[in-house]
Amino acid sequence: MIRLILAVAACVITAIVAVFLALNPGLVTVEFLGQTLEAPFALAMGALILAAFVLVVAWWVIAKLWSAPDAWKRFSLRRRRDQGFDALERALIASAAGQGDLAVRQAARAEALLDRPALSRLLAARAAEAAGDLESAQIHYEAMLADAKTRLVAQRGLVGIAQSRSDSQTLLTHASDAFEQAGRARWAFDALFEAQVNAALWAKAEATLTEGERRGHVDRLAAGRMRAVLLTAEARRLESTDPETAAKLADRAATASPGFAPAAELAGRLLAEQRRHRRAVDILEDAWKHAPHPALARAFASLRRSDTKAKRAERLRALAALNPDHRESRLLLAETALDQGNREAAHAALKPVLETSPVSARACALAARLARLEENPEEAQRWMARASHAPAEADWSDIDEGGQAFNYTDADWKRMVESWGRDAVLIHPRHERYEVAAAAAPETMLIDARPTAERSAKRSEAGDKQGPNFYVPGPAPDDPGAADPDT
Repeated sequence: MIRLILAVAACVITAIVAVFLALNPGLVTVEFLGQTLEAPFALAMGALILAAFVLVVAWWVIAKLWSAPDAWKRFSLRRRRDQGFDALERALIASAAGQGDLAVRQAARAEALLDRPALSRLLAARAAEAAGDLESAQIHYEAMLADAKTRLVAQRGLVGIAQSRSDSQTLLTHASDAFEQAGRARWAFDALFEAQVNAALWAKAEATLTEGERRGHVDRLAAGRMRAVLLTAEARRLESTDPETAAKLADRAATASPGFAPAAELAGRLLAEQRRHRRAVDILEDAWKHAPHPALARAFASLRRSDTKAKRAERLRALAALNPDHRESRLLLAETALDQGNREAAHAALKPVLETSPVSARACALAARLARLEENPEEAQRWMARASHAPAEADWSDIDEGGQAFNYTDADWKRMVESWGRDAVLIHPRHERYEVAAAAAPETMLIDARPTAERSAKRSEAGDKQGPNFYVPGPAPDDPGAADPDT
C-alpha cells in the first residue's frame, strides 16, 4: 500500500513539473570551444539526466569487470564451503545413524572441501570410530594432540580407544594428562580413577580421589567410603613389608568409613601388634556400633593375648552391649556364654535368633552346642542335621579356615570400591565363589561319638570273623573256565 502511494505521488510530482515547464519555457545556451548551442530548458534537462544515467551505467560495468576475478574467487570459495558443510552434515548424520562407511566418505570429502583442520580431523576420527576402524581414529586423534584447542578432545578419544582395547598403560597416560588439564571435566576424573583402580594402583587412586573430591566430582560421603576401601587394600599390600605404614593407612581407612569392617579389623589387628591397644579398641568399638561383623569380634577378642578367658568374655559382652539389638551381637553373646558353660545366658541370647527365619547353619551349630551343654545328644544331632542343609552366612565367609579375615584378591577389592564406595554395600566375594569359610563352631565335638564308635566296633568284629577282604585277581565265581588249584 505504501509503495502504491509513493508511486502515485511520484506521478503527480512529475505531472506538476511537466506542466510548470510547459507554462514557463526557457532557453539554455551552452558555449564550448567557440561553439554556441541553444536548446529549450526541458530538452536540456532531459539530455542531462540521460547523460548522467549513461555515465553511471558505464561506471558500474567498468567496476564489475575490474572486480570480476575477486568476485569469482569469492563465489567459488562460498560454493566450496557450502558443499563442505553439506558433506559435514551428511557425515554427522551417518555417524549418528551408525553408517560408518558413509560417514568416513563424507568426512573425507568435508576435509577436502573445508579449510578447518580441527573440525575435519575430529569428524574423521568420529566417523572412523563409527566404522570400527580404531587405527584410523587413533591416527586422527594423535594428529589433534598438537593443537591446544583440540588436545583435550583428542585425549578423550584416545582414552575411549584405550578402554575398548583394554590398553591400561595408554589409558593411564592419556587419562592422567587429561585430568591435569581438564579442570572440572568429569570424564577425565572417571577415566583416570577407574584405570588406576583396575591396575590396583591404590595409593595413586586415593590421590586422584582426593583431587576429584576437591573439584566436586564426588560427594563427601561416597569419597570417604571409596577412600576407606583404597586405603585398606593398600594397607593389606604393605602389611608384610611395612607394617607401620600399613597400620597408619588402616587407621585412616577406619576413620574415613567407620562401618567398613575390613578397615576396622585390619586397623585393630595392626595397632594391637604395635601395642596401641587403646586406639585399636576405639576403632573396633566404633565399627561395631555402625555395623557388627564376626571378624570384628575375633579381632577384639585377640587384642590382648594375656587376658584370661573370663576377662575376654567380659570384654566381648561389653562389645555386644554397644549394639545389643543386632543379630551379630546376640550370636556373640551366645558364643561367649557357651564357651563359659552358661546355659541360661546362651539360651536367652540364642532364642531370638532361632525364632527369626531363616535360621542359618551357624545358628544351628550354636543350638547344637547348647543342646550338648544341656546333655541332650539327640537334640544336638537334630540341630546338626538341620545345619547340614541350612543357609550359610555370607559374613562368616569373610574369615577363611586359617583365621585370616578379608583375605581378598585385587579383583575383589576393585569390586569393593564400586559396591561399598558408591552403594555402601559390603560384598562377600568368597561366599559368591563358594569358597570354604571358617568353621562357625566346632561341630565335630557336638555329636555323641559313642554310637558311631559302637557301630565301627561291630563292623570290625564282623570283618575279623569273615577274614581279610582283599581283592585277588582271578576268574569270577560263575566263570565256566577251569580254575588253577594253586590259586
